[in-house]
Amino acid sequence: MIRLAGGFLVIGAASLFGFRAADTLEEEYRQMQDIRRIVYMLQGEIRYARSFLSEAFLAIAANQEEPYRSWLLSMQEKMDLREEGSLPCIWEETAREHLARLALKEGEKRRLYALGRYLGTADVKMQISHLQMYAEHLETRMEEMQQTMQTQKKLYRVLGMSGGILLAILLI
Repeated sequence: MIRLAGGFLVIGAASLFGFRAADTLEEEYRQMQDIRRIVYMLQGEIRYARSFLSEAFLAIAANQEEPYRSWLLSMQEKMDLREEGSLPCIWEETAREHLARLALKEGEKRRLYALGRYLGTADVKMQISHLQMYAEHLETRMEEMQQTMQTQKKLYRVLGMSGGILLAILLI
């Protein structure tokens, strides 16, 4: 009886692991959408409102959720204090501090951290151009994810359950 209960617990734990892996994929996709939306909003603030970057960060932060709100507010605050160095340093430091726990893959995080190198150091057209290129990269990456996400989610769930069943059989 105890073995049977233990087997069910193993199956349940492995299945939960598979479902969590599938949820992580969805969370990564959602976070990429959030970042893309922020990039578009920043692009609009620079292009149409002709806002300074610190003003743009403050305006965008007003209608964002955490951790993006605290990230943008932190950048705005550090830019206004002008004690922390250049914008690329502030961007990377605050992004690493506030966005480190995102579900994004490491390569995507590095691209996000690197985006700050092109802001505040060039004219308006170049800044908009870099933001547009980053947004296009996100679009492409999201399209690729969309094509494979459903299959991968099913695979993770099935592998979790199948692995749990196999492990339970081996243990019993």
